[in-house]
Amino acid sequence: MLRKPFFHPNSMPVLTACAVSIMVLSAAPTFAYQVDAPNRTLNVTPGASPAETTNDLKGAFNYLVNRSDKASQWTVKFAPGNYYVVSQIPVRNLENTALQSDMNKPAKLIKDKTFNSATAGEYLLNFQFGKNLSVSGMQFYGQTSFAASPDPVWPDQGVYFGSCKGVTVQNNGFYNFGNAALRVTTTERDPVPGVNSFNTVVANNLFNNIYQISTTPNDEIHGGSSNYVLQNNVFYNLRGSIKFASRTAGAKNVKILNNKVNGGDHYAFEINNYDDVEIRGNTLQNLKEFAINIYNNPRASQSFNWGNNFIIADNLINTVGRGIRFSTEPYADGTPVTPSNVTFSNNSLDKVSDTSGLPAIAQVNGAIKGLTITGNKLSNIANKKYIGYSSGSSNVSYFNNQANGQPYGPQQSTASN
Repeated sequence: MLRKPFFHPNSMPVLTACAVSIMVLSAAPTFAYQVDAPNRTLNVTPGASPAETTNDLKGAFNYLVNRSDKASQWTVKFAPGNYYVVSQIPVRNLENTALQSDMNKPAKLIKDKTFNSATAGEYLLNFQFGKNLSVSGMQFYGQTSFAASPDPVWPDQGVYFGSCKGVTVQNNGFYNFGNAALRVTTTERDPVPGVNSFNTVVANNLFNNIYQISTTPNDEIHGGSSNYVLQNNVFYNLRGSIKFASRTAGAKNVKILNNKVNGGDHYAFEINNYDDVEIRGNTLQNLKEFAINIYNNPRASQSFNWGNNFIIADNLINTVGRGIRFSTEPYADGTPVTPSNVTFSNNSLDKVSDTSGLPAIAQVNGAIKGLTITGNKLSNIANKKYIGYSSGSSNVSYFNNQANGQPYGPQQSTASN
């Protein structure tokens, strides 16, 4: 096993200059990581202080970025314990690397009380231009309790993947982040405009007391992410939303499957300017506003069509302020958005408390070419407005829906316009 120099602080050898030596020897630096090159493994342990832990982690990732066999798969094994860090750990151009910890005895990356996002960076880990990266079995902690209010604390963010390809985040925990606990997007540093974030899987994670997870970019010439699977995650105390947003064309192919959201101050799912989205089999409950809100992003850099090929099906929604909204309002310059092939199918909505005029399932502010609304079951809708869609939509199939256990609307397929 090849190791980086590693000494326990209590057993540090003392090397002094010798009168006949041609050089001066000094104490070797300490490292909280060990390199097992034959097995392509880097073992990490917490440092003696937050500053040391931060520097050690930066050193460990620097070693991996600059290793000679970048094409080979390496594993970073985090020993159990608390890893307090004092500043963001930037990692650029890392490839073929898995970060692993034991779920039952996890490594916990925690923003130290001295972590100042204004000067130290916003994220715990900031990956950019990476390839084939995975994170599993770890826990991440921010600095926001939301004790006073559910308002965001924008600089308090967790893990970032900017313009990365092939990202897997599974079996982790994210806690107490005032903004994005996890952001997968296209970095503003990318020389190519548009979308350059691909092939992401976020599965079997726990998110508790966070504002959001997001694909929103930091500028107006880059988009979000494409080919993204969000599956089997659990969210408690979601202060903002689970957000898929893009500001350019090209963000597409998102599957949001079998997630659970319990407790939220705004929305469960918030979707802006994506195509090819499937939202299926999710359980969404105890939300103050929308369960699912899909609408046009006013900060898009230029007008482009979006909203094509949406499937919203088999979701269980209960005890929410509002239900499902699909809104295709025009851009600021008046350019319309006209999606095609949108389906609302077999969703169950119970206890929607909104008393305004918006239906529990609402397609508004624009026309859709090819709209299907079938097999939905609604009950205990406070305003008794169950389903509504734009009169300008065409090729509409609207049938076999129920309200309070009774047929609602036509029970056979109907085509309109």
